[in-house]
Amino acid sequence: MTREILENDHEVPSRSPLDNAVNWSLFRHRKDAEDYLDRVRIDDGYELIGGHSQDSIGDYWWVGVRVSSIADWGHSQAINKHGRHGD
Repeated sequence: MTREILENDHEVPSRSPLDNAVNWSLFRHRKDAEDYLDRVRIDDGYELIGGHSQDSIGDYWWVGVRVSSIADWGHSQAINKHGRHGD
C-alpha cells in the first residue's frame, strides 16, 4: 500500500472526524506508521486512510480504515480507536 496517505495534513479522526472512519492507530514516529501500513490488508469495500498532524507532545502520524457505510459495517460504538486523543 502506498505511503502517500501519511502526507495528508489531517488530525486523527477522534479530533477531526472523517466520515465512516472505523479504525485507526496513532504513531509518534513516521517509520512506525510506515511499517504498520505495509502490513495492513483490507477487503473490498474498505479504504486505507491516514495523515499527520501535531499536538502538545509533538508530531504524529496515523493509519486507519474507512468503510463505505457504517450501517452496513456494524454499530458505531464498535469503532476501534488506538491512540485516540483524550483517553
